[in-house]
Amino acid sequence: MESYIGVFDSGVGGLAVVRELKNRLPREAIMYIADSRFFPYGTKPREQVISRATALVEFLEAHGARMVVVACNTASSAVFPDIQHRVDVPVLGMISAGVKSAQLATRNRRVAVLSTPGTARSHGYLRAMGLLDPTVEMIELQSQELVNLVEAGSIEGQDVADYAADVLKPVREFGADTLVLGCTHFPFLNSLMEGILGPAVKIVDPSKELAYEVGLVLEKCRLTTGAGQQDRFFTTGDPGDFLDKARLFLGDYVSAVEVADV
Repeated sequence: MESYIGVFDSGVGGLAVVRELKNRLPREAIMYIADSRFFPYGTKPREQVISRATALVEFLEAHGARMVVVACNTASSAVFPDIQHRVDVPVLGMISAGVKSAQLATRNRRVAVLSTPGTARSHGYLRAMGLLDPTVEMIELQSQELVNLVEAGSIEGQDVADYAADVLKPVREFGADTLVLGCTHFPFLNSLMEGILGPAVKIVDPSKELAYEVGLVLEKCRLTTGAGQQDRFFTTGDPGDFLDKARLFLGDYVSAVEVADV
């Protein structure tokens, strides 16, 4: 029987999580679905995000996923903890991984998080950090336009750099020494942001911590397989368009894309 780690996002951003999962767990098969037809989640009402996320988790579970990673901060902030009660497989999300990474990285206890409007509205990072470590102060920044640029494959050039610099101005004004990339699209802009912020600000990608947590859950629940199956990629939108974007970020690793009617 086929068995996968299921991963989903509203678009190509979750491929940053796939990259980290394959780095840490190279023998585990991934099933990824991009909900491209409903991109972006960051501007959608919470109820619609919950509906889409639930349908995608159920799709992945029905197609052999033995655990599901919600590789989308907006969906993570909307569906947890309720989603775990609706399915029979473990479900992990981005927010807890992000605050753990930030709490370990910061030295001056001042952290900025850059996310979509939907994630910022939920204050998921603020609440999670308040529970983990109330001594850490956090400022929330948001930019749907940066998400859109990455989704369109625009990750370099002076226009993108100038726009990102404007979005990131509050990081220095707040005095943060740590920036959490609170959307899975943003790691593809990591080098650009490092150039803007300089070495005084550590940029945290929750995908790395999440991949570590996935490994722990697989071992604890005895779900590791190492079966060497082929990874599968789905989209609810145009497969050719998704394939072009996926290859831009991950090269020839993504060789074929299937359409999911979800």
